[in-house]
This record gives sequence, C-alpha cells and structure tokens, in this order.
Amino acid sequence: MTRILPGMISRPRGRPRLSSIDDRILAATRAALARGGYAAVSMEDVARAAGVAKQSLYRRWPRKPLLVFDATFLTVDAVIARLPDTGSFAGDVAEFARDMDSLFGRAATQDIGRGLLADSLADPMTLEMLRERFIRPHVTTLGVLVERARARGEIAEDLSTEAVADLLFVAPLGHFLIVGRTGSLAEQLTRLVTRGSASPKGRFPDVGGTGDRW
Repeated sequence: MTRILPGMISRPRGRPRLSSIDDRILAATRAALARGGYAAVSMEDVARAAGVAKQSLYRRWPRKPLLVFDATFLTVDAVIARLPDTGSFAGDVAEFARDMDSLFGRAATQDIGRGLLADSLADPMTLEMLRERFIRPHVTTLGVLVERARARGEIAEDLSTEAVADLLFVAPLGHFLIVGRTGSLAEQLTRLVTRGSASPKGRFPDVGGTGDRW
C-alpha cells in the first residue's frame, strides 16, 4: 500500500520563471475574474493588462483553465503550510471541510469552478494538464492527513490513502459545483469520511455536537 510523505509531493515542473512577470499576470487574471467572472477572462486581455507578450503568457500557462486555477487557488506549498494537525483524523477533516465550505460556498468560486470544469472536460489535453500540474499534487498533499491518521491507528489498513484523499478533494466539488447544494458540507463530510475509513480498533471524538461516539 502506498505511503505518502511530505517529501514525496511533486510540484509543477518547468523552467524557472520571473516572479515579477508571474505576479503581474496573476493579478491581471484576478482583476478580470472580479470584473466579469470566468467567462470574461481572455488570454489576450490578460497579456495586455499585464504588459507582457502573448507568447510569454502562453509559455507559462498554455491554457486558460491552468491560468485561472493558479490565480484563484492555493499553491501546493501553501496547502501544505495550511494542513490542519489537530491530533485526530476527525479534527483534521473537520478543519479541512470547514475551509472547503468557506471557499466553495462563495458564488464567485462556484462560477470559476464550473468554468474550469466545462473548459477542461471539453478538451482532454487541458484536463490532463490540470490533473498533472495541480489536481494530483493537491490530492497527494491531502494524503499527508491520511497517513498521519494511519500512523495513529485511525485508518483501516485495507483502505488506500489515495481513495480517502480523493474523497476529501472531490466531495466538495461535487457538492457545490455539480449537484448545486448550498448548505454546509463540513459536518456531514467529516462523519462520512472518518466513520467510513475507521480502523476497527480506532475511535474518534465527536465533532458534530450530537454526542455520537464512533
């Protein structure tokens, strides 16, 4: 069974970039998103607003979804720095899920997320690039939470780290972007993930306020 450690987390590859140019491009992208949402973002307009050649923009971000993802969501390093470490899997999942509620509960984030999904699903090459550069590294990062819990005996040995991390990443996307729910997901996701992945020997504290013991 795969064991995921922080040092194993991959980061996007490529030539070194000039951070000042990147910063201008990302700032111009965020400004375009704030003005008109995902549909209003044009690679040509972003290049013009950032004062860079289109070739320079496309060399860094060859597809619009990749650019918007970078401009909107945390980098892998930032996700690692924000990983909760409460001492229990239930506590870690609850903190992570509350962050997802806060992020994806916003109309602006939902607009961006649906635009990213639509463009990526329509172009297999873009989808694979998004997976390789962003989605898989972020999911692998979440695997660190699972491995911590496994070391404490909270995760069933026959359940893969990847499966639990996938669920943590994908469930908020499906809840808010595809199904279109608007209510809080945090408590339900915490209960489902921690109870479903529990080791037979593990017991988790109540995080939902109902007094249940798992």
